[in-house]
Amino acid sequence: MFFKIAINNVKRSFKDYTIYFLTLTLAVCIFYSFNSINSQNSILELNKNANFISTLNKLIAGTSVFVSFILGGLIIYANKILIKKRKKELGLYMTLGMPKSKISKILIFETLLIGALSLVAGILLGIIVSQGLSLLVANILSVDLNKYKFIISLNAVGKSVIYFGLIYILVMIFNQFTISKFKLIDMLNAAKKNEEVKLKNSFVSLIIFATSVTLLVTAYARILKTGLSAGNAELSVTVVMGVMGTLLFFFSLSNFFIHIVQKNKRIYLKDINIFVLRQINNKINTNFLSMTVICLMMFITIALLFAAFDLKRTIDKNLEESTPFDASAFLVVNNDNEDPKVNDIEEYLNKINFTFGNHEKKSFYSEFKLNLTIEELLSEYLNNQERIDLQNNYLDGAVSAVKISDYNSIIQLKGQEPLDLQENEVLIVSNYALVNDALPEYMENENIVHIEDKAYKIKNDYPIEENVKSTGGNKFFYFIIPDNFDGSLQTEFTSFNVMYDNKSFEKSEEKFSTLFNNLSKDKYRDISPALVIGSTREQIEDKENGFAATIVFIGLFLGLIFIISSAAVMALQQLSDASDSLERYKSLKKIGVTEKLINKAILRQSLIYFLVPLSLAVIHSIVGISAVNEIFNFHYQSIIVSSLLLFIIYGAYFYATYIGVKNIVKNSN
Repeated sequence: MFFKIAINNVKRSFKDYTIYFLTLTLAVCIFYSFNSINSQNSILELNKNANFISTLNKLIAGTSVFVSFILGGLIIYANKILIKKRKKELGLYMTLGMPKSKISKILIFETLLIGALSLVAGILLGIIVSQGLSLLVANILSVDLNKYKFIISLNAVGKSVIYFGLIYILVMIFNQFTISKFKLIDMLNAAKKNEEVKLKNSFVSLIIFATSVTLLVTAYARILKTGLSAGNAELSVTVVMGVMGTLLFFFSLSNFFIHIVQKNKRIYLKDINIFVLRQINNKINTNFLSMTVICLMMFITIALLFAAFDLKRTIDKNLEESTPFDASAFLVVNNDNEDPKVNDIEEYLNKINFTFGNHEKKSFYSEFKLNLTIEELLSEYLNNQERIDLQNNYLDGAVSAVKISDYNSIIQLKGQEPLDLQENEVLIVSNYALVNDALPEYMENENIVHIEDKAYKIKNDYPIEENVKSTGGNKFFYFIIPDNFDGSLQTEFTSFNVMYDNKSFEKSEEKFSTLFNNLSKDKYRDISPALVIGSTREQIEDKENGFAATIVFIGLFLGLIFIISSAAVMALQQLSDASDSLERYKSLKKIGVTEKLINKAILRQSLIYFLVPLSLAVIHSIVGISAVNEIFNFHYQSIIVSSLLLFIIYGAYFYATYIGVKNIVKNSN
């Protein structure tokens, strides 16, 4: 009997359950898709960075727990709103003599029914979506897609059932607790209760609004000035100012907005704008806390999506600049040991019986330390924050140098022509933006660098941004000095670079990969105590691509969950408020307002309600992205893709909400 009532309730209230069901289905779909990655080893095992799979699976497992808490809170919140919307119906059950325990059983059956349907639909949709997600990760890792297979992850299915099963059990417990607290009189009169307006005084709202704007502008100025390189305390203060500014903004927005609109009588008195504004005022004023959370979640979502879609492109660009050679290695010189053979990487390779093939072009060279630091060089052109940045990037020590003959042998490996350098000249090789930005001003005013009381002219107008070795995305700064440099030089590294012949590329790659793996495991420690570190370009790319795939994966996972959660809360609040406002809409009909005008009003207030938190989140994101643009260098493609994804999901919820509210009002008696 109770199960039959539950089925009839779900059928009859399907329009009310649509957004709830849609949210559950999408949540299960995303949860399954991202947890199914550990079953895609047929693709990912081809990646040479074996630790990537293990690391990604651990991160997905940890993120899944975090996401389950978010989804659990969302589902409980959504269920609370649906019960609130059905208070009168449940009150009628009690009036007819049905005890609360029986009502709880009906709600349990309804939850089970909706949960089972959403699980099945979500997993089926997730199986499809996960294939596209696997192709995305495989593309990031540059894996051969010919070995792609359609896979259904039983582990992800089980995980989805367990996690969401636990969430639904919590919902059932919550429903029983909620029903036990209800009083019949409150349930029958639920529709007659009005929202509690938190802020009524217009003058106070203006003061609070001005304060919120001041806090936000100050937070924006601070983050744009320091970026993410600010100290922990300073960054924490900026974050607190931004959060408090956002909270006060929504707390005071509705009254401030009405005060401004009232000044323009043409807008305020047009159609039923008075009604629309009062509705928006009540909603924002009542739900300012949830709107603050939604705005901040949307800000995080936009930042995550932009970073996720742009990271791969940024890493590819950095790799192209910082891995000019097929393989590079360096020996860390021990200056306490006077034996030159111990500190020579060529001698080291001879000791371990490693030889270069005829098809492998090589260049040996030495890197030195000068009696000069970047801070000393550019002391008049760096502020305190820029000095901190130097320390954070380990570039505050002695400037590294390479002799011109060694440098020419390095660039000739790439087919470039050798450079000439006079005895009183130096070249600068650097990709460090902070230094490269300060150098033009330095060169315009001085154009001379003093090393041990001797003046050297900087030959190049702009720093050469090609690294002298393959190091990945690290920042670098070198002086290229004359061979007969007159000054003290402390040898820092002895190094080599290699370029393979295309015909024997795979053979050479395997050979040097094995060498560097053995070096990392200290397999030659008994032969020589020297520390040698090396990587091939492919090893660096595998590592960076694995990192990129991890960030993209986690960013998309959290971003999609945050979008769905934010949009679902907005939608459910709108639908709940529509049910509470039915008497107001009936009053409009009684005084002759047409259905077309009412629908227009519903569209306006729904659009404004959805756009308000999104608009502030977009402003937050623009400032945040500008602050970290040096790190990510966002491209228009990533902005378009991220915006399109956000628009589709958020727009779909907005449209579903508008249709839902319109139907509630239309079908009211």
